[in-house]
Amino acid sequence: MRIAYFIGTLKKGDGVARVVTTLAREAQQRGVESVIVTGFVESQSISPVPTILIPSVKFPLYKEYKLPLPGMGGFEKKLKEFNPDVIHIHSPDTIAFAAAKYAKKYNVPIFATHHTDFSRYLSYYHINFLNPVLWAILRRLYSKVRMVTVPSDWTNQDLNNHGIRNVTTVPWGVDFKSFAPSFRSEQWRKSILKRGEQKILVSVSRLTWEKDLKTLAEAYKLLQSAGKKFQMVIAGDGPARKEFEEMMPGAVFLGYIDKEKLSEVFASSDILLFPSSTETFGQVTLEAMASGAVPVVADQGGSATIVENGKNGLIAQTKNPQSFCEKTLNLLNDENLLNKMKKAGLKSAKRYSWPKVLDQIFEIYRN
Repeated sequence: MRIAYFIGTLKKGDGVARVVTTLAREAQQRGVESVIVTGFVESQSISPVPTILIPSVKFPLYKEYKLPLPGMGGFEKKLKEFNPDVIHIHSPDTIAFAAAKYAKKYNVPIFATHHTDFSRYLSYYHINFLNPVLWAILRRLYSKVRMVTVPSDWTNQDLNNHGIRNVTTVPWGVDFKSFAPSFRSEQWRKSILKRGEQKILVSVSRLTWEKDLKTLAEAYKLLQSAGKKFQMVIAGDGPARKEFEEMMPGAVFLGYIDKEKLSEVFASSDILLFPSSTETFGQVTLEAMASGAVPVVADQGGSATIVENGKNGLIAQTKNPQSFCEKTLNLLNDENLLNKMKKAGLKSAKRYSWPKVLDQIFEIYRN
């Protein structure tokens, strides 16, 4: 079996790219050939399999991402030589429509995974009027594939509400070899807690406004006003970083960190503060739980389907800094509650193993 993965941009630190490279790496281990077709590869070391690079231009809203030029011209010959048995698309842009065109021309089975909540992104860039157009494009694209997989029931329902019916939920997993309490580092904690703060709050994401960074900044100020001793740590990078840093005086900004360092940061932190309401799944929420950090997340988006409120974490009202502050204070003020939720989080994270997820994906390929 040979699989062709299509993704607009293959970039370090991007959640979709991490999933695609995980699938490609697993394909290798299972003796399955695969190739990644993309408009941009940040570094050849990212991909464990060969890539087919096609011409692309900068995407206006995300200058760090590329939009592949339309049509099959950039990849048709090479992909035909590879001769895929299955096509799996991961970004609903020009490259996806080109993949669908190729699949029809050469009669190759094709399915898609919907990773990103683009419709909710629009309001952050004041172009919400384009929502009907976006959903029309998604309906047109997904009508051309046999199945659309989504990582959470939240996203499944969202697509169904907009007339996309061929949807199946396949949640993503966590790599327990990389994310576990054993990666906790007292040395790292001491380097962060320079003034004797008792707890470390961490937030991990691309630093873009659709991650509800303004909610995080306001919640941070409210927590500071409450007088509790803690240290805020921000991991990640992006176009909003400079302005966001100005909104978070006293917070430690780590910038982009690799998987090995992220393991240490999660395991060495106490609470994940993650207000993003635009997650289709919430991978960092799951990785934090597997590492022993207790999550406080928004009540909209994929993270709310992972967290059981009051059991393995807390769910706050979306875009409500006061709600996030109150939920976080509950944990800061109650060590027993924090430890109880930590244990419950570790247990519930075990339900999301990559081997189980990959078995489901590869069964789809075989079918």
